[in-house]
Amino acid sequence: MFKNHITGLGIISIILAIIGLILLFSSASFGISLGNSWLTGQVDGIADTSNYVMVMETYTNAFLITGGILFAAGLVTAILTYFTALFLGIKTPPEQEK
Repeated sequence: MFKNHITGLGIISIILAIIGLILLFSSASFGISLGNSWLTGQVDGIADTSNYVMVMETYTNAFLITGGILFAAGLVTAILTYFTALFLGIKTPPEQEK
């Protein structure tokens, strides 16, 4: 692999992992915030408590799943980039060989 490919994939994997961790650790606050937003959108701001809890848990789980997927994608990209560079070696681009 070329050095610029490894650098680009490393940056992408770090960004994915960081965004995934942020979504994982703040999913509860995001879920509560979106649940409150849903509640204020109801007629007169009144809804059944079980519906509110269900909406809040659904939003929280959506952020947990999205964060987990992004974190796993970043981690897998980092691992594959590392082992590909390890086994195939780092090459210089053809235009820089001269």
